[in-house]
Amino acid sequence: MTDRYRFDRSELAVAERQLRIAGVPAAIGARAFDLLLALLERRDRVVAKSELLDLVWPGLVVEENNLQVQVSALRKLLGADAIATVAGRGYRFTARLLAESNTPEAVGAKPAAPTTNLPQPRTRFIGREAALADCARLLATSRLITLSGIGGCGKTRLAQELARQQIGAFADGVWFVDLAPLQDGERVAAVVAATLGVADVDGASLEARLAEHVATRRLLIVLDNCEHVVDAVVSVVERLLAAGPSLQLVATSREAFGIAGEQIYPVRSLALPASAEFESIRVSEAVRVFIDRARLVEPSFALDGANAPVVAEICRRLDGIALAIELAAARVAVLSVDEIRTRLDDRFRLLTGGGRALPRHQTLQATMHWSYDHLSAAEKELFRRLSVFAGGCTLAAAVRIAGADDEYAVLALLTALHDKSLLTVDRYAGARPRYRMLETVRQYAEERLGESGEGDAIRSRHLHYCVALAEEIAPYYLDARLAEALSLQRAEQENLLAAHAWCEHDPDGAALGLRLAAASWTYWRSSDQYQRGARIARAVLDRADKSAAPLARCRLLRGLGVMASNMGRYAESKEFATEALALARESGDLAEIAKTLQNLTRNLTEDPQVALARHEEIRSIAATLGDFHLMAGNLNNLGEWHRHGGRDTEAAACYEESLALNLKSGNPRGMAIVLCNYAQLQLSQGDVARGRTLLNEAFATATAHGLRNMDRHVLAVGAALAAKRADPEWAARMNGASLALMREGGTKRESVDEAFLAPLLAAARESLGPTAFEAAERAGASLPRETALDELGAWLARLPDE
Repeated sequence: MTDRYRFDRSELAVAERQLRIAGVPAAIGARAFDLLLALLERRDRVVAKSELLDLVWPGLVVEENNLQVQVSALRKLLGADAIATVAGRGYRFTARLLAESNTPEAVGAKPAAPTTNLPQPRTRFIGREAALADCARLLATSRLITLSGIGGCGKTRLAQELARQQIGAFADGVWFVDLAPLQDGERVAAVVAATLGVADVDGASLEARLAEHVATRRLLIVLDNCEHVVDAVVSVVERLLAAGPSLQLVATSREAFGIAGEQIYPVRSLALPASAEFESIRVSEAVRVFIDRARLVEPSFALDGANAPVVAEICRRLDGIALAIELAAARVAVLSVDEIRTRLDDRFRLLTGGGRALPRHQTLQATMHWSYDHLSAAEKELFRRLSVFAGGCTLAAAVRIAGADDEYAVLALLTALHDKSLLTVDRYAGARPRYRMLETVRQYAEERLGESGEGDAIRSRHLHYCVALAEEIAPYYLDARLAEALSLQRAEQENLLAAHAWCEHDPDGAALGLRLAAASWTYWRSSDQYQRGARIARAVLDRADKSAAPLARCRLLRGLGVMASNMGRYAESKEFATEALALARESGDLAEIAKTLQNLTRNLTEDPQVALARHEEIRSIAATLGDFHLMAGNLNNLGEWHRHGGRDTEAAACYEESLALNLKSGNPRGMAIVLCNYAQLQLSQGDVARGRTLLNEAFATATAHGLRNMDRHVLAVGAALAAKRADPEWAARMNGASLALMREGGTKRESVDEAFLAPLLAAARESLGPTAFEAAERAGASLPRETALDELGAWLARLPDE
């Protein structure tokens, strides 16, 4: 057994049961000593918590938190990085041993030959405990591990830390070979040989000498920065692996080697905060790195409630890329975190390192150049062009932007860019894969697109693509494909916004903007983004000539009228709908005439004769066209008019017929709207059981089809149901959640809904008391949307049958 362990400034004397730090005995309890010794003796692996409990508290049953207390005590003495926590598995001693014995035989002995040339780290290794454990596990079964990932993500540092943990496990050493300085692959074998101390002998090839050297040795070699000489590296690696059965290799490369037996380990960006809570921000890997590097240049830097959200945003906008975060943190010496954040749109000028850094790490831009310079001409062209996709793209979209006829040729290029860590692939259940660049990569690619001189043409091509896609999807909102439409456009939302922005620069942008906005306004409404949709519509209408694309203008005005009505701007809504109706009548398009008339029927205070005449005209057009969707919508609006006027029997008949037609036409949005309205009518008449059933159906329909604009409605009806069931606290909570969503979307309740709900909430307030009611309402308003809906669903499910 080893008598002494030395690491960092510490020494553990086993026989004396003493820990010395900088030569001074440290106050350490017996359990902490036993724990440290157990971890040191098993430093080559992760030690399970259960094993440590048996070793440190033999024969005793103790709680796991006792182990956590002792680990915490040791970290305070030795430093936070001396013992790593491997989530769900246990702990591992990670500090580097300087000497493992102080036996008499060792005194006066000749210094041992060095067993590693690993560079000493200059900064702390933060986070990545899980990655280290994964790689150590893989190293136990794989002879070649390739750490792949985007430049600056931390591949080299992870490889070095992994190798450092293996010192002692490889009798003939752990050796680090940096290939970055090489200009061509012919020097790969020479650099490896020089590192291992293999001499070049006349008459024998260097690769043969290397093969002979590794044949009987137990070695770990780290080959760093292989991507620019990958063919030569593959040749050397295959030769060495064949010759040395006890040889193992760890490589870092932005693309894998593609050889038999290679274990690829993608090195991800640093983990970002999981939520906006301070503690979540503080413990995230990316923020911890930022804090640590910021303190190197400004020792007084500290994370607090004021700057934590800003630091989190910086890390998020830098995609968790380690190098980018380190360079941003270095700017703390001369800028506030707010000033750093505001300059991230020009990140490649902001994020520069010191002049003594390695050339490829002197700036964030340099590390991107390193990748770009090693692409083929075709890969560079596609890489640049893909930068126009603000929200990623599908294969079909990439083919369109590439301007290619051969889908498989584009797929091959996408695969190459992915393999070189310049693209990520997002996969969602039931959806097509999407190819996406990290924002830092996309900004770099945009700069190259601008330099190429084809930026305007490619952005215009992107605009045309978005218009065609939106017009293809628009009809889906009227039938059972609604959920598909929302999913498709949600994925394309950032691209839609980018396309709208480019309309100001495209020669045909005014007309194209009209078409794009007219085809996509239903998305903004259905996703509960009324204010954004209205802003886009107004900007498009202001930019376009009034004579341009009259039918598209009519559709957009109609959409703007609907959104204005939902936001409580009834005068504006009527103005937009009236202008749209004039254009619809000029065009002679019966469907547009009827749909625009429907907008006008939303005004429930209209003169009864005028209102009924409009409903009759819509009914006549719908019958002529055989349009069940139009018929169903008209019947719902007529039912609302009757409900507003207190004609409950007539309203119920309209709702029943509308539900049947919505079911026939397969229109889930129309179904959800009518169900909510009908549920309110039933509750107002005192039929609580029927109201609950209708609300359940409305909630299920809206949830199944992702209708976010229905969330506030179902929550409001839930509040009404709770009030009817004499559950005032729940009524207040659900009303608070509904009001919060209305504030978020900038919407207001329809007058008929407010007239229904107000007396019920007043009664609930009186029953509960104003203070308690308002407290419950505030609690509901603080709930995230998904949590509020989950609570409503759970509450409905546990209600007893009536």
